[in-house]
Amino acid sequence: MQRPARLFSFFLIATTILLSGCANVVSPTGGPRDRTPPKVTACNPPLNTTWFKGSAFRIDFDEFVTLKNQATEVYISPPLKKPLDARLHGKSLVVKFNDDLDTNLTYSITFGNAIADLTEGNILKGFNYVFSTGGHVDTLSLMGNLVSAFDHKPQKDVFVELYLDNNDTIAFDSLPIKVPPYYITKTDEKGNYIFNNLQHNKFILFALADLNGDLIFNQSAEKIAFYDSLVTPYYITVKRADTAKKDTMLQKKQRRLPANVQEAELQRKADSAHVADSINLIHQLYPSFPLFQFEESDSVQRLLKSTFPKEGYALFKFRFPVQQVRFVPLNFDSTASWCVEEYSKHRDSVTLWITRPQTDSLVLKIMTGQNVPDTVTLEVQKKSKPVKPGKKSMSEQLAIDNSARSFGLNQYKNKLLLTFSWPLIRWNFSKVLLIEEKDTLHPAIEFTDSLRRTIVVNHKWKEEKSYTILIPDSIFTGIGNISHDSLRLPFKTRAERDFGNLILSMNMDNRPGQYIVQLTNEKETGIYEEQIVNKSGKIHFDFLVPGVYKVKAIHDRNRNGRWDTGSYKKKLQPEEVIYFPKLIDIKANWDVEEDWN
Repeated sequence: MQRPARLFSFFLIATTILLSGCANVVSPTGGPRDRTPPKVTACNPPLNTTWFKGSAFRIDFDEFVTLKNQATEVYISPPLKKPLDARLHGKSLVVKFNDDLDTNLTYSITFGNAIADLTEGNILKGFNYVFSTGGHVDTLSLMGNLVSAFDHKPQKDVFVELYLDNNDTIAFDSLPIKVPPYYITKTDEKGNYIFNNLQHNKFILFALADLNGDLIFNQSAEKIAFYDSLVTPYYITVKRADTAKKDTMLQKKQRRLPANVQEAELQRKADSAHVADSINLIHQLYPSFPLFQFEESDSVQRLLKSTFPKEGYALFKFRFPVQQVRFVPLNFDSTASWCVEEYSKHRDSVTLWITRPQTDSLVLKIMTGQNVPDTVTLEVQKKSKPVKPGKKSMSEQLAIDNSARSFGLNQYKNKLLLTFSWPLIRWNFSKVLLIEEKDTLHPAIEFTDSLRRTIVVNHKWKEEKSYTILIPDSIFTGIGNISHDSLRLPFKTRAERDFGNLILSMNMDNRPGQYIVQLTNEKETGIYEEQIVNKSGKIHFDFLVPGVYKVKAIHDRNRNGRWDTGSYKKKLQPEEVIYFPKLIDIKANWDVEEDWN
């Protein structure tokens, strides 16, 4: 009797363990995520209604939706004085007008990215409700692209505006700075814009990065763009792309999906393909109006920034290059010499190196030409971390930067420069040593600037050699009696085969003038070299580090050596920037030759 009892107990325990293992709770997956945006099932009155008489319209959807960013995403063209009132009722959106509508006019309400489904947030992009208060709906269109004038980067979510000559009291050219536009649209992520449902007429084409929501260019900080001549819309006819083959291929790939998800995904991809094909076809067949965005330059000189980072120097940045500037201290006697001025390359910033000891605050009157003087009060920024006793802080040491420190010395193109963190007041070049293999030399050294912050070490450098600069303790002293410890500055020279060359043949016969040709990295975060070109011919960029480069040319209309912005009031476009049509891949020990017309 005992053996069957033990077998039964063993069987009971095993069954319990097995059942408990099978009983683990697993959350249901819920199926693939819904990626289908809401669909419009009906409109009341219907789309493209004529003789519209009501004060509202309704849009019905196949699911519950939400309305996001109504103030920035929903707008009507031509604009009304009062904003639209859009409210959700179940699966419908009701839009009411708070203004009387003009007669015999086509209106288009754009919803941008405002409409999304309630559960997953899938956006119904670019839906427009169009109607007419007259007997027909306007059907003309106009399109183009908006980029930054300086670097040609696409500008998204910028209003593009059309102005009609319909104001008896305001000059046509002055409309963008006086009144809202007649038609508006917005750029997409690629900077593309398109107007639909336009009437046949001639318009001013204007773009505005609106800052205050009035659609009028009335703030100097608002970036703008304008087309040089009046524009005329046109009628677009585009046949639907043949997507039957694409649908068949998609069906084969999506067989494993549930039927409802498969259908939705196929429709989404087919619609995307149709939109992409249509846009490409439109750009190929119809005129496009490019716009180049810029910010106008304030004609008044201004002090933009003033800082006193640490005791010993202060920095001042101006809107324009300064030819004459006076700094008059108000909190101490300025009859004695108290600072040394250092100007940036373009003279739009000034560094004051303070020679007056123990100056930790400045009250300055700053005078630039005929402008009203600026008065600034500055105090030295406090140190965030205490310095250990007996150890000098970084601000009490004279730092020396070696131009060959990171990537070695490109001796074929550059000189060996040592730059000091402070202007020097005492120095002894004779104690600087250069170690070349087993030889110890006294190199020729000289200053490169009147401020005495940078020195050049002259030597006949050998290829692929290791060198060391030895600087004994305290042979250089900067303003404020700041000095340094003993320093070893090792570096290497490069081999000629390490570099590549670019020879660019420029043909300027059709576009004469002065150009600033810049060689930059791929992302334009740094300018490697810049040349001024006035005529056709070959220009050389020699001894380049292997890598991918970009070439751009600035049409320097006023020959001042820098890019200048535009002005709408003067009808002056920003100086044109032209990019070489492809990236330049420089390889070591290789010459790249390109033609640029």
